[in-house]
Amino acid sequence: MELKILLPLFLAPFLLDAQMKKIPTDNRLTTELDKMVQKEALAYMKDPARVGISIGVFKDGKSYFYNYGTTERGKSELPTSQSLYEIASITKTFTGTLLAHALVDGRIKMDDDIRKYLDGNYPNLEFDKHPITISNLTNHSSGLPQFLPDQSETFKKPMDSVAIALSDFYKNYSKKKFYEDLHQAKLNFVPGTEYKYSNVGTQIAGDILEKVYHKSYTDLLSEYITGPLKMSQTIVGTNSAQLLTCYNEKGKVMPRNFTTIMAPAGGIISTTGDLVKYMQYQLNERDSYVKASHTPFVKSEGDAIGLYWRIHTYEDGTRTVYHTGGTFGFSSVLQIYPSKNMGVVVLSNESDGESQGKLHDIADNLIRNSSKK
Repeated sequence: MELKILLPLFLAPFLLDAQMKKIPTDNRLTTELDKMVQKEALAYMKDPARVGISIGVFKDGKSYFYNYGTTERGKSELPTSQSLYEIASITKTFTGTLLAHALVDGRIKMDDDIRKYLDGNYPNLEFDKHPITISNLTNHSSGLPQFLPDQSETFKKPMDSVAIALSDFYKNYSKKKFYEDLHQAKLNFVPGTEYKYSNVGTQIAGDILEKVYHKSYTDLLSEYITGPLKMSQTIVGTNSAQLLTCYNEKGKVMPRNFTTIMAPAGGIISTTGDLVKYMQYQLNERDSYVKASHTPFVKSEGDAIGLYWRIHTYEDGTRTVYHTGGTFGFSSVLQIYPSKNMGVVVLSNESDGESQGKLHDIADNLIRNSSKK
């Protein structure tokens, strides 16, 4: 009772809300940003399927961190800015940034036929004599499938079993087998003319980077991004013991990401502490590599895609650069507003059909509402 008397009255509704929902948090509720985060986070966490979320905000040159829920069902352990989450397809922006290095440094050209970098003969990687280019890989217009081999039958199974089936299949899936299966890929349209989301294309992009630099993807990540930015907890990691337990919407524990050969497409694990550093770097569009990674190489009306980054321009002309991520047990979003020098990252150890979209809404609302203050 004494604590409630000492606190400002305007905090009472937020604390009461948090107490009623019994959602642990380290949010101190002392600033306008704190209150905005509280509102968004509680709205998300009211769904009983949710487990924990970590939020990082970079604003006005400062970093802020908030955590809610728990690291594992049945435990009273609040996540922190050092808690490790799979960031899934946000990984693709790291691959895009590495491609920007290769582009700016003259090691690749965006209109290169990808077969220039592949061992063997792949006559199937063209349509009507139009080859797949590196640019097609980065904006998902290559026509390549989402997975190799084709997993459409697997995805017809109950969703509870899909993650386990894929995890079991890819445990022993090698890069050699990947390129054998690539011979069976079929294109149904001229590359560059249609959108078709492809993890396969990003895996190939990672292999192209390894070939032109004669270094592993992991080493390139460390040399060009995580090392210079001092992101010590950001690694390609399917076996990290510190990775949070993750769940689907039914509360079932989900397996971890599949295999290291998928690293360029979705194999990075990280923390909000590290990703705020990454956002701060990506906000500096004076940097030639950042600028290149945020540049769409195909003009489009409305939303566009740079080197994997999604780019949206609002009616007022404000541009946001973002990517979401999702495995069967983790959901995430990383979103920046370069003109406002602000960014938001939200990581969750639960995944369902709505989680990525709702995390995107959290980031969008925080950035847009903060800009009004």
